[in-house]
Amino acid sequence: DELVAKINKEGEAEAKAYKEYFAWCDDMAKNAGFEIKTAESKQEKLQAKIAELTSSITTAISKIEELVAAIAADDAELKSATAIRKKENAEFTKNEAELMDCVATLERAISILSKEMDKNPAALAQIDTSNTQRLVQTLGAVI
Repeated sequence: DELVAKINKEGEAEAKAYKEYFAWCDDMAKNAGFEIKTAESKQEKLQAKIAELTSSITTAISKIEELVAAIAADDAELKSATAIRKKENAEFTKNEAELMDCVATLERAISILSKEMDKNPAALAQIDTSNTQRLVQTLGAVI
């Protein structure tokens, strides 16, 4: 009797332990199922985000390529404009030097004429006035 009672008592303890273990396994299976669903949902969201960011990267790369092309075109235009400005500056400098030379020549001519007038005021009165008119026109064209 005592042995049967002991075996029954141990059987009941084992049955209780088995029920607890079974309940724990069932809870763990449910939790694992929820975790799997949560992870799958998160995976879908992350895949959507990856697709969105990949699209953004493609758009940004396209925009960068456009900007690089625009910068290259602007650089070429700047070089061309710089070359034109240098050429125009060289022409201006040359023309300015010529004009300054003409001005200096005219100043010397005026100085010489003034000295000659001081020496002999009547000397210029002997000049034909028709030639004087042409001289004034010529000097006007040079200046």
